[in-house]
Amino acid sequence: MKLEPRFILLVACFVLSGFAGLIYETVWMQQFALVFGTSELALATVLAAYMAGLALGAAVAARWAHRVRRPVLIYAILELGIGLAALAVPALIKAASGLHVALLGGSNLPEAATAASAVFYLASSFFILLVPTTLMGATLPLLARQAVRQPQEIGRRIGTLYAANTAGAAAGTLVAAFLLLPRIGLGPTVGCAVAVNFAVFVMAALLSALAPSTSSASAPTTSDLHRPAPGSDSTAWGAHSWILPLILISGAVSFTWEILWTRLLGHLLGGSVYAFATMLATFLAGLALGSAAAARLASDPERARRGFVVAQIAIAGLSFAAFSTVDHLPALA
Repeated sequence: MKLEPRFILLVACFVLSGFAGLIYETVWMQQFALVFGTSELALATVLAAYMAGLALGAAVAARWAHRVRRPVLIYAILELGIGLAALAVPALIKAASGLHVALLGGSNLPEAATAASAVFYLASSFFILLVPTTLMGATLPLLARQAVRQPQEIGRRIGTLYAANTAGAAAGTLVAAFLLLPRIGLGPTVGCAVAVNFAVFVMAALLSALAPSTSSASAPTTSDLHRPAPGSDSTAWGAHSWILPLILISGAVSFTWEILWTRLLGHLLGGSVYAFATMLATFLAGLALGSAAAARLASDPERARRGFVVAQIAIAGLSFAAFSTVDHLPALA
């Protein structure tokens, strides 16, 4: 696959974007752990809110991206918005804690009030993280709008962007947990991530100024990318719609594994940010490697279908093997 310089620069922006995004997630997990008093509940809550925002942003952007003439400029503005929204998260968490005390009292609560507290903080988490994570989710469809020029490029270009973003995310997790948080604390760590978002904003804005606007004549619209090629069997094409609910189920199982593996690693590393970062960085590194490999393989729907089936079988087998070997880790450690 030949990569022009402009696409390479977009990939570089997306690496930094993922780097900042997972610094935020690592920090948010620590901040919500202070609120919930338990890292497991904070992990599940932040992860659910984070992924829900990504899904919402991607869905909205995918619906409107084909109307955007300068997608890289809009992407730059989104990166700036992510940084500004992330700056507001600590204040919103503090406000939610104050509201919780006013509504439900202090920490010594009866069981019913404890359940109400969990529901309150779950709803608060979704509300607090909604804006930054939705903006994050909207970035990939916009970059795909700029990067993908032909339907046959969808698998390779989007797979490359996703792999780059995920690799940056893995690096961001490790840097946040093992370098920034122990040395400078929560607030300055957020400031570092905001600085990265601002750098991406500047890079993308300059790239947009050098790039021609995207028109309907130069790039496929959303309907074009989902329309069967001339002469193809439209019935066979429509049969591929089964993949979406299977991807939904696969995503749910994958992140169930993520929470389970974090709990298991906690027995070795303790309930610390190091356990969370080790698991999450490994998880993201695997996603990045898989995306990079799939970007080369998913050249047509049939190969993508076979690859998806093989990947699901391999995930089941290897996950079972990993779970079976966990009991041997303490001896190795």
